[in-house]
Amino acid sequence: MVRPDQRATRTAPARMLATLCAVVLAAVAAITWAAPAADAGQRRDVTPYAASLFAVNIDPNNEAAWQQSQPARLAGEGFRGARFVSRRSIQPRIDALRAAGLKVMPIITSESGGYVPWNADFLQIGNEQDHGGTYMSPSAYADMWALYRNTYPQFAGRFVMGGLASGGQNAVNYTAAVFAAIGGRAPLPDIIAIHPYAKNTAQAAGDFDMMWNAFGRPVIATEWHNEDDTWNFQCMLAGRSSVWNSVFAYTDAMVPGFGLRDGAGNPKPFYCSLLSAPASCR
Repeated sequence: MVRPDQRATRTAPARMLATLCAVVLAAVAAITWAAPAADAGQRRDVTPYAASLFAVNIDPNNEAAWQQSQPARLAGEGFRGARFVSRRSIQPRIDALRAAGLKVMPIITSESGGYVPWNADFLQIGNEQDHGGTYMSPSAYADMWALYRNTYPQFAGRFVMGGLASGGQNAVNYTAAVFAAIGGRAPLPDIIAIHPYAKNTAQAAGDFDMMWNAFGRPVIATEWHNEDDTWNFQCMLAGRSSVWNSVFAYTDAMVPGFGLRDGAGNPKPFYCSLLSAPASCR
């Protein structure tokens, strides 16, 4: 058991950070943010800041993470969408997210057991299938894509090709191979998702433009994490990650070290940075 004096000592930094966050958020809300002019090399279809849907990755299957990421809290902080792995057992929590006014993007993975929520706003098929331990050959992924795309035509226009993690030309080459393998068996992806981890703002913007130039369809970030240049990164996403962009992740209770909040639910500096970004970027 922790004595009251010990508890106060241990939680004081968290309370101070929460207070600082509140001050920063209030100050930024009073600032009129002037969007910088577009770079000369920027795509003409991309505005300096646009209407990309500001979203966050959560885990409704993880009780500790879910208690921190309650739908009303997310909506109250300005998030407009939530992305998560689809499972039949969390359907009531998906319903709660929708009831709070949040758009939802379930991800269909091996953990989903084939479950597709009836009320999904977007549907992502697979995740990081071009990289690491979740790798799938382009032909295997194309088979998965054709199965779900043809089985659930009601989501036409809202199907997302799983977040590509390899980046740059590797991601472009993988996507081209998937498109070729799909062929005429099913409609091609409506939206292509990338995960621009370990990249600065300019490098990530280059990945968006490279993918757009190759395939001419919306490119979005379904996972990203940048604590060094948060404002600029988020503002870049507001213009280039058309349709949707979801930060990873809401809490350390989901993935330690990557949360906007720590495992106990206290806001971290990343939380302050992201939520104090200009409103035009969110």
